Amino acid sequence: MSKSTRIILLSITVTLSALLVACATIGLAAQPTLDPRAAAGKQLFEVYCSSCHSTLPDTVIVGPSLSEIAGRAGDRVAGLDARAYLRESILYPKDYVVEGYKDLMPGNFSQILEDEQVEALIAYLLILK
Repeated sequence: MSKSTRIILLSITVTLSALLVACATIGLAAQPTLDPRAAAGKQLFEVYCSSCHSTLPDTVIVGPSLSEIAGRAGDRVAGLDARAYLRESILYPKDYVVEGYKDLMPGNFSQILEDEQVEALIAYLLILK
């Protein structure tokens, strides 16, 4: 292999390595840093909610996608802000069935989750903007 070919290959390798590092950094930067409460809520979401609700846009598993729920929750029921709506819909889901979906959400989260856990779950959902 000639010296010029080695230089070109080395240059390509360095460039590709820099691009990979840049892509990884961008991917990491795009992930929001969660405060401890929201991080706990994310774990609760993964245990109790993710089998039926996606956080990806336009992705329906069983229940509606919760992508951007923080922006929609405050407009769902007159008189309830986003936090109150999320709390009520977690604890009393039969009262807040989204049109076009069946009433399948378990109604016993008030018995399963402690108040602190419900608040953590809400904190996580409120970052889904």
